[in-house]
Amino acid sequence: MFEKIRVLVGVDGSLQSKRALDEAVTIAKHFSGFVKVVTVVDKGSEEKAQVILSEVSRELEAACVTHEVALMVGSDAAKVLENVAKQENFDLIVVGSRGLGGGVSMLLGSVSKKIVGSAYCNVLVVKSKR
Repeated sequence: MFEKIRVLVGVDGSLQSKRALDEAVTIAKHFSGFVKVVTVVDKGSEEKAQVILSEVSRELEAACVTHEVALMVGSDAAKVLENVAKQENFDLIVVGSRGLGGGVSMLLGSVSKKIVGSAYCNVLVVKSKR
């Protein structure tokens, strides 16, 4: 398995993305890993995203997890996450099954569905607890 895992997490402020972050933290702690949290927003929404990332950073510091947070402007969150994962050699992408996006799919949100279909590394899709 992994000695030290590199985990990329997509966060948009939704409950699902918060659960995805929790799973990423658990995995990183278990494998002495590194977590990078990325929020992808449309131009003009950067201020709200900064608030989300500040919260996330505090949570990761409290959990004593080595981490980095990044705000990226773009219209295709799945593509941004895939590119970051590949360019920075991540072992795992963690996303929520649904986020705050407007598109509706039967089982998965559009971002998670795209990532599962085209990511070069493993993907963990975190579903809601019922």
